[in-house]
Amino acid sequence: MIQTDEVPAHGATKCELASEILRSFGTLHFAAAGWSMLPALWPGDVLVINLVSSDQIQIGDIVLVGREGSLFAHRVVAETKDSSSPRWITQGDALPAPDFPVNQTELLGRVTSIVRAGKTLSVPARGSLIGCWIAKTIRQSSISGRAVVHLHRRLHTRKGSILS
Repeated sequence: MIQTDEVPAHGATKCELASEILRSFGTLHFAAAGWSMLPALWPGDVLVINLVSSDQIQIGDIVLVGREGSLFAHRVVAETKDSSSPRWITQGDALPAPDFPVNQTELLGRVTSIVRAGKTLSVPARGSLIGCWIAKTIRQSSISGRAVVHLHRRLHTRKGSILS
């Protein structure tokens, strides 16, 4: 039986594998699965993550974090200097609150591009009017989040997405 403070072995292995691939090859392709970064990142997007040094991370970057057996890509919203070691505050664009501070060992890399429907796209900045509206709507209701993702999939499979 798994206790609540233990990380499942498969989760820890996934984080270790992602970290090792980045250290060995300098790049990793990672499929987005959740809604926390809508509308910047959609489920099914392939994120291209590069290994970068901590001094290259800037506010506004989307970074891959490995923590407690989970991998997630969130935007850096602040940086703190705690006893000579930088820490970053990250937050999903569609989440109401920031994550716990990320330390150097948890920060795996920076998202440098996105592959969506076979096209390579640059990493979107936060701030378009429709993007802010979508993120705010999702923050307020998981039902609306499901509806937005469903609409995006339907539009994307028919004629291409107007929300991309």
